[in-house]
Amino acid sequence: MKKGLVKVVAGLLAGMLLLGGCDLIPKGTDGPHEVPLTIAADFTKKEGKGGNWVTYGDAKVTLKDGKAVVTDRKASNAGIAVPCPDYRGNTIVTSAEATTENDSLTLSMRYEIFGNVTYVNIAGGANEGGSVSITGRVEIPANAENALIYLEANDVRDYTVSSFTVSIDGEFNDLTSVPVESLQDPTQTASLAAAYADYFKFGVASPATVMTNPNDGFRKLVLTQFNSVTPENELKPENVLDAAACKGDPAKYNEAPAVHFDAAKPILDFCKENGIQMRGHTLVWYSQTPSWLFYENYDVNGNLASRDLMLKRMENYIDSVINWCETNYPGVIYAWDVVNEAAADDGGMRDCYWKQTIGDDYVEKAFEFARKHAPANVQLFYNDYNEYQTSKQEDILNMLKPIAAAGNIDGMGMQSHINSGLDPENYVGAAKRYADELGVIIHITELDVAAPKSLNPMYDQGVYMKKLFTAIIEADKAGLPIECVTVWGLTDDMSWKSAAKPLLFYGNLSPKPAYEGVMCAVNGGEVAKPADYQEPVVDTTPFVEDYEDQKHIGGPRYSSVQKIVQGGYESDYCLENSEGYAEYDGYSIDVTNYVGHTIKVSFAIKSKAGTCKCTADIDGTWPTIAEVQTGTDEWVLGEGEFTIEEGTASLSIYFESVDMNPFYLDNVKIEVVG
Repeated sequence: MKKGLVKVVAGLLAGMLLLGGCDLIPKGTDGPHEVPLTIAADFTKKEGKGGNWVTYGDAKVTLKDGKAVVTDRKASNAGIAVPCPDYRGNTIVTSAEATTENDSLTLSMRYEIFGNVTYVNIAGGANEGGSVSITGRVEIPANAENALIYLEANDVRDYTVSSFTVSIDGEFNDLTSVPVESLQDPTQTASLAAAYADYFKFGVASPATVMTNPNDGFRKLVLTQFNSVTPENELKPENVLDAAACKGDPAKYNEAPAVHFDAAKPILDFCKENGIQMRGHTLVWYSQTPSWLFYENYDVNGNLASRDLMLKRMENYIDSVINWCETNYPGVIYAWDVVNEAAADDGGMRDCYWKQTIGDDYVEKAFEFARKHAPANVQLFYNDYNEYQTSKQEDILNMLKPIAAAGNIDGMGMQSHINSGLDPENYVGAAKRYADELGVIIHITELDVAAPKSLNPMYDQGVYMKKLFTAIIEADKAGLPIECVTVWGLTDDMSWKSAAKPLLFYGNLSPKPAYEGVMCAVNGGEVAKPADYQEPVVDTTPFVEDYEDQKHIGGPRYSSVQKIVQGGYESDYCLENSEGYAEYDGYSIDVTNYVGHTIKVSFAIKSKAGTCKCTADIDGTWPTIAEVQTGTDEWVLGEGEFTIEEGTASLSIYFESVDMNPFYLDNVKIEVVG
C-alpha cells in the first residue's frame, strides 16, 4: 500500500519485443505488435530504451555489469519496477533476485482503477547472506490500468537487482482491446450510514485519489454510504515527514522533524467541505515510517539516535501532526490511531526501530504525548490485526493496561482482516474483553472479509456478512460500546486484497451480496440466492494427489507458489511450495464437499524447516490437523483427523512450514472416516 506513478509508452512495449527468448501472444486487433508472455527487465538497456524497467518513486538507478544498482532511495517503497499494463485480467508470477543490506525486500503491485490507485503486497523475501530471492503470484483485476510490479524494502538502503521478471500464469486472457467496465450510479443504493445510524458510524478507508479523480462516481459512493473516512496512506509517517527538509538541514530539524501535508490535504478538504468526520491513521507505526527518522543526523549510514533524542522527535512529531490538522481542519479528525501494530505475531512486542531506540515503553510514551497534545474531544486508539486471537489479545491487553490506567487511551481499534471461517461470537467476545478490561470503546477499523472458495462465493460471503453484523448489532444492543465500523476500501478492485474480493461493492460501484447481507442484518430479510446458485453437494470420494500426472488440484494460500518437481516420496514427482509473504502462505485444498463428516488427512512431507503442519483454515483459531518434525532431507509421514461441522459454507485445509523454507509434499490423501 505504497505510492508512485508510472505510465507505459508504446516505445517501452515495443522494446519488450527485442528480448531474446520471449514467448509472444497476439495482441488482438489493437495493432500489429504482440504481447510477451514474459517480461524480463534488461539491465543492459536504459530506462525508456527497451529495458522493460522504470525507476519507481524517488530513487536513482544506475546500470552496471548487467545489473541495476538502486541508490538514494528516499522512501522504503522507492526503487525499480517492471510495467505490465497488458496483463490486466490475468494471474501473474513475478520473481526478483537482488543483493542488499536491507533486512528484506518485497515485490508489490501498483495499478489504477478508474483513476484511483491501489497497492498490493505480493511476496516478501528475507536477506540471507546479503542476497534476497523472491517469487510470488497475484491476480490483476480486469479493470486495472497501468499495472506495474515494483521492488521495495523494509529500509532505505541500496539494493542491486540482477533479475526481475513478470510472467503470465496459465492461459493468457487477452483484454488489450477490451474496454473497462462502465460505472454504475451509486446514489441509487440505500445508505449504510443511514441504516446503522442507531448503532454506530459506518466508515470507509479511501485513498486521496478518490477526491481528486475527475470521475465523481467514487466520491458519490462515499457521500451516499458513509459518515466516517480513514485515509489509506496519506497520514502515515512516510507521507507526512519531509525528507528533503530533514536530510537537507539535520541540525535545524534534529529534535523536531519537518512535516508537510501535501498528500493529505485533498482528503481533509473533502471531509471538511462535506461534513464528514475522519479517523487519523496513523501516528506511530513500525512500517511506512522512513528509517532515517531513527538515526543521528537522519543518516542511515551513521548511528541510531539515542532514547532521549527519539523521545523528543516522537513528541514533536505527534504534536506537529495533531495540531496542524486541528488548526487547519478543526473538528474534522475525531479519533487518532496513536500506535499501530506494536504486538508481534509470535508473542510479545514487535521488534522495530521505535523499540530499538526508545525501548519497550515507546507505546506508553506515544499515548502520553498524544494525550498531552490532542484536543480533549479527540479519541485516542491503539490499532492492530489478528486482535481477536487469544494469544495476541493477551499481549495487547498486557501492553495497554498501564496506558489505560494512566487515562491515556480511549479506544481499541480492531482491524478485522478476516474470512468467513471466523466465528462471530468469538469475535464479539474478543471485543467485549477489550472494552471490559481496558475500559475503552471499540472501533472496527479495517474490516474486509475474504470471499470463500465455494460454489457460490459472493452469496456465501453475503450470508456470512449478515451473520457477522447480526452479532455486532446484538453486542451493541447488549452494551458493548462499538462506536464505528469501517470497511477497508471502497470496492473489490481497489482493495489491497483484491483477489479475495473482500468488500461490499463490485469494481463498477454496484452493491454485492455482501452489502445485502449487511443490510439484512439491520433491516431483516435474507440474502437473495443468485439465478446461477449451485446447491452444495456432499461428495465423500477420497481426495488423492501423488503428482505423477504433474498436476495439482489445490492452489496457493495467499501468495505462495507451487511447482511440480522431481524427487517424490515413492515415485518421480512431488509438489514444491515456496515463496509467499509469510510462513502460512502454503498449499491449500478445498474440503467443503466433506461438510458434516470427519476427515482423515495423510501425507508425506520434507523441509529444512523444523516443523511442518496441516491446518484447518478457520480464521481466529487455525486448528492443527497434523504436525510433523522435519528439518532434514528425509521424507516424514503425517496424518490427522478433523471434523467439519454441519452448516460450514466453505472450508479449506492447508500445509505450511514453521518458517519461510520451502516444503515438499507427496502422497496426499483425504478420506471420510466418520
